This record gives sequence, C-alpha cells and structure tokens, in this order.
Amino acid sequence: MLRKSWAGLLLVVLSLSACDGEGEERGYSVRRPAASPTSETGPVIGLVGTMSGPSAWRGEDAFEGVDVAIQELNRTRRDTELMLSLVGRDDRGDPELATELVEELAASERTVGIVYAGPPEGLPAAEDALDQAGIPAVLVLGDLYSARLLRPHLFQSSPPYLWQARRMASYLLKDRRYRRVGILAEDTLMGETATDSTRSALRDEGGRVTAVATYEPMVEDLTPQLQRLKREQVESIVFHGSPSAAALLFAELREMDASYVSTAEARTVGLSRRERRRDRGWRPQIAAFDETINPLTATDAEIPAGTVAADTYARGAHYLPVRSLESFRRAFRDWWDETPLGWQRRSYEATLMLGWAARRSEPGTDIAKTLEGLTGQRMGGLDITFGPDDHTSAIPTTVGLWVVPRSGLNVTERDSLPEQMPWVMLSRGFSTSGERTDVLPQDWNALFEGSYRVNGPAPRVTSAAFGVATSRRDPVH
Repeated sequence: MLRKSWAGLLLVVLSLSACDGEGEERGYSVRRPAASPTSETGPVIGLVGTMSGPSAWRGEDAFEGVDVAIQELNRTRRDTELMLSLVGRDDRGDPELATELVEELAASERTVGIVYAGPPEGLPAAEDALDQAGIPAVLVLGDLYSARLLRPHLFQSSPPYLWQARRMASYLLKDRRYRRVGILAEDTLMGETATDSTRSALRDEGGRVTAVATYEPMVEDLTPQLQRLKREQVESIVFHGSPSAAALLFAELREMDASYVSTAEARTVGLSRRERRRDRGWRPQIAAFDETINPLTATDAEIPAGTVAADTYARGAHYLPVRSLESFRRAFRDWWDETPLGWQRRSYEATLMLGWAARRSEPGTDIAKTLEGLTGQRMGGLDITFGPDDHTSAIPTTVGLWVVPRSGLNVTERDSLPEQMPWVMLSRGFSTSGERTDVLPQDWNALFEGSYRVNGPAPRVTSAAFGVATSRRDPVH
C-alpha cells in the first residue's frame, strides 16, 4: 500500500519494535538525545544500520546525523503536519537481517522513508517491499551505483567508487607517474566493486592493475597480502576497507619498514642503475576509498604523510567555511555538543531528502518518484539533483582527493585540525586539468584566495585557501 501524505497522516499506533526469535528486542543505538520528540501518530523515518559489533561506527554515525535532521524537520513543519519520529533497527552487520528490517519498516503505513547504514548488499533485496510501500531508502555508506544494483526505490548519498577510482587513477598515473599499481580490497561485494572500479579507471587512463590481494572483513593480519604486493613491487596500493582494516594496514607497513615517504622512494620502475644497486626498500603510496577518512583510522594508527583518499569536499563538513556545511555543523553542535567528524553529514542529508519528498507527496503516490524531482538543492552538503536514471546525490566533479599533509608544509588549517582527523583537501586532486579546480563555482570564494565570479574562469589549484595547494612537483603529495 502506498504512503499517505505527511500532512494528512492520522493512523492507529503501530508497533515497530519487533523481537527476534528468542524474544529479545532488536537493538537501538545506545546514544539518544536527551529530549527526542515523541508521537503516537505521525510519519516515521526508519534507520537500519549496524549499531553493534566491530562495524557499529556505521550505525552510530548514521543515527547521530538522522537525529539532528529529525529535529530540524519537526521545527520547520507546518501547523497541519504531524510530528515526525525516528525508528532505529540494528542489523548487527548481517545483510539478511538488514533486508528483513527494511522490509519490516516498509510494511508500516507510517514509514515515509528509510536511511540505510548497514551492509550495502542487504539493501537491493528489499526493493520489492519498498516498491509495494511506495517509499525510498537511501544508502549512506558503500556503493550500489558502481555495482549496478541501484533500483527505482534505492538512492545513495555516498560518492560512487567508480568516480573515486577515476580521481585516484588520474593522480597515480598522471600526477605521480606510477606504472605499477596494486589493489588491496576486502573480500566482499563492496571490495569487488572497488576492485572493478579501479581496473576500469586505470584502463581509461592507459594503465593497468599489476596485482590484486583480498582479505576477509575481520582480518587481523595483512602480512600475506602485503608480501604478495611487495613481490610484485607495486608503487602504490589502492586500498578498500573499513577504518579498522586501514589502521591495520598502516601499522603493518610501519612494522615492515615500508611506510610511504615520498614518490621517489615509492618508485620501483624506471630507476637508474645506481638506484637499482642500492637497497631502497619498499615504500608504496596508499590511495584509499572514502571509508579510510575516518577518526577511527588515525586513532589506531599513524597515517603517513602523503597518503591520499577520495571523497567529495563535503567530507570537510567539520571545518570548511562553505555555507551549507556550516549550517549542518552548527545544527549538529547545537544538538550533540560535539563536532561531526564521522559520517553524520551523509545521514543528515539523507534524512532531509526523505523529509523533503514526504512533505511534497500526495496521498497514494510513490514518494520515491517525488524524490526524483529534487533539483539543485543543498541540504547540509553540496548540490543534489536526482532524476529517473540518477539516484546518486553526489556530483562527479565534487569528488576529489584528500591527503595527510607533511610537516613544514603551509597548511592554513593545520593547527585547528582534530588529531584523529588529519586529512585536508589536495587542491589539484579536485581538478581534471591539474591546473584549475573542479570545485562548484558557488564555493570558489569560500575555498580559494581571491575574488571570483561564478561565470568567470575557475581558480587555479595553487590558490587554494585550505589544504595542500602545491603543484605536481611536490615530492610527497
């Protein structure tokens, strides 16, 4: 049955606190606001995420972002609209359980949309239930776009791996001029998607993958995989995995005395005869997918300067002076009294998108169809435009590279960065040409030195006011 409209929703209370086979209540996030709005009638936004176990950071970050957005939607509701409520479900990292929980939430006529922060492979199987209910679900971590698994009722606020891989491939082959690139990826659907995306991106740039090593999600030792990549003498490792796996990677490279130092030290191809005679060791540069840019990575390991990772520049929502990011940051701090260092912004944006669509949907209509009409708006992040064939909120040109800066380099924000989040924008990593930025015109004046007109030439990457603004001659970045 399709959803009722938000404003006209008057329903009998439905219990959404399902129990498992032994009668135990399914988990909710242990972190809750002190004064969360409650209502026995009214629309519900569901949250399905991993809130317990090793990957609990996924659900916890998502909950924090969703909860802030729920409060904002309730504050801005019209007098005729009922209070919006949040219902959370813990999938415990189990894809099959995650599917069941999405289906359960979709079965309630109160649910107008679902924010999903569980195992990505668990969401496509719930498409039929979402279709029958006429509601959308938004993925906030992982990538169904590149896996070709987005469906009519599935959307995602995370940048596709293919777009991330293209930025990394261009940087590794054109900027750093490496010729031997390896992949270290989790042995999961998402790891396979990241690997395929990297192969495609390297091929498009005239390169190829030298070697691929995979590992189990709960890995405790990456030595065999690293030894394989070392035997292949890869100059860079494209890494996919969780923050804990990234921390393990950096720790084990350090134990092997293989931490990245500079591009020259990473090279294994095109060395002079003298360099070949000298035992230079093995020090590959790491280029990672977005999950590596997480406080948990740096909390458990020291990240070598020059390490790069891909994401949109909205990843700097905890400090960049872009108006939409400042709005989210202010709202988050007002509610949680903390700085949003994790993935809270994505779930915040996803919730506001669902609220936007629910408010504009007529009784009996498919809310996912309404969401496809969202065009050129910002909801705590960057521009969002959907369509019948476009269910990703990110824009390719907003995806770029983040980097850990080396000591002594002029980085404006260095002293204000949280210790566990040392990442800054690599200016030319947000550029197709390597000369002028691809950052959206409305953000030029916030992120670059000087004054710019939106219809004028884009700023040069070397004029960036934040992050690393060096040229390709930089020996480390």
